[in-house]
Amino acid sequence: MNIKYINKIKVDLKDLDTENFNNLSKVYSFTTENISGYFKSIDFVNKNVLTVAASGDHIINAIYCGAKKIVGFDMNYLALIFTELKLIALEQLDYKEFLEFFLINEKNDIDKNINALSYEIYLNKLRTKLSDNGKECLDILYENFNNNGYDFRNSCVFNNKYDNNSLKVFSNLYLKDEVEFKKAKEKVKEKEIFLINSNFKDIDFNKLPNIGSYDIILMSNISDYIKNIYDMEINYLEEYIKEIIYKFKKENNKIVCAYLYNIKQKSYRSEIDNSLLRKKIFNKLNITFTEEKFTSVMKNCIDSVIII
Repeated sequence: MNIKYINKIKVDLKDLDTENFNNLSKVYSFTTENISGYFKSIDFVNKNVLTVAASGDHIINAIYCGAKKIVGFDMNYLALIFTELKLIALEQLDYKEFLEFFLINEKNDIDKNINALSYEIYLNKLRTKLSDNGKECLDILYENFNNNGYDFRNSCVFNNKYDNNSLKVFSNLYLKDEVEFKKAKEKVKEKEIFLINSNFKDIDFNKLPNIGSYDIILMSNISDYIKNIYDMEINYLEEYIKEIIYKFKKENNKIVCAYLYNIKQKSYRSEIDNSLLRKKIFNKLNITFTEEKFTSVMKNCIDSVIII
């Protein structure tokens, strides 16, 4: 596996923004989406994929499903660093080691000497495989917590609000069991993966590898935050849809433009959750879309994705 950063920045935890999405923000250890619920309905085989990096799970699951080439983007540089760590760990650790390294410690784990983000594992099994950039950044992060993986994993670096170990395993196809994990491990070894520190609006395709068109674009739940991105009270959903169509839409490709949580709830996180409004905007723009519904990781809830 070969991981390449398109651009790099210096990491200093004093610059960590724990309240907003920024260049250095909190990291999600695993996806909050039920990726297992909708990736099976998308054909990734031999496809070029552009995706939010986030926790790294979109990239790993896409590779597991047969994606050919992958570019991950994220405005949060720490998300790219964590994505590299997770990819290297997938390659170097066995199933049990991987879960113990990344899942948050639960009651009695410490007594069993199970230490999330164990510095010993990092130092002896992962560090030498990382890029120079990944090594430098993770060394700084570990040093900030006196090389204590437990303190690091439970720190302000991670958004642990929704961390539930059983749900994280359930959400990811590659974590279903040891057999599926090994399939992902074998597939990731063959890949060249590019990581770019950018929000979706500012992606510069001239800086990305020339791999032809992107067959699948995964926007995750960026649509939840578009009101802040466009800083306007009206028409921000329309602006978002127009921009991703202009920037990403090619003939026959698919854009998963929104992940919607708990679609039966009456309150809206963003305008995209309003089914009548989004249909009105898509019709106005003459855009055909489908909605895939599936079981949420939240109890008795249904999630969906909007696919252009």
